[in-house]
Amino acid sequence: MTAITLYHGTIHDFTAIDLSRGRPFKDFGKGFYASRAESQAERIAVRNRGFRNDLFLGNGEKPVARAWVLAYEFDSDKLDELNVKEFTEPGEEWARFVVKNRSSRERRHDYDVVIGPTANDDTNVVVQAFMNRVFGDPDSELAIRTFLRFILPDRLPPQFFFGTSRAAALLRFIGRRAMG
Repeated sequence: MTAITLYHGTIHDFTAIDLSRGRPFKDFGKGFYASRAESQAERIAVRNRGFRNDLFLGNGEKPVARAWVLAYEFDSDKLDELNVKEFTEPGEEWARFVVKNRSSRERRHDYDVVIGPTANDDTNVVVQAFMNRVFGDPDSELAIRTFLRFILPDRLPPQFFFGTSRAAALLRFIGRRAMG
């Protein structure tokens, strides 16, 4: 067994993964996302806490959300039993895959697990510009090359996407940490 620890940043304290609670319009579709980098999960948890608390502060209420980093163990040897797509770098295929999933409420593929770079909030303006044809026809090579240059590909941390209950069942909860 080759166990790896994956981290999930959230404002919800839970142990069991419920894929139906995943948000749509994400890089690899609606599902459960995790990272090998605990710092990436921390950033996501703190960012989401800020978003949620800003909603309450706008109503004059006290902030209620806490940030959590949840840790899961995953046996990477089990990837052989799943339908997996891995993007080793942000390239043309990755860009098209991300845009396709970000433009749909539902997941647009049949992979159990997708591993690849994160088009995170730091890149959202570039992703939106590409999707809105600012760089030209999204099917053109020029638009893709421009998108990949502006997205700063060397700064995109890797992420794991679990899109099926079969894949999510292979994650074993091992702990949590509250952040403030």
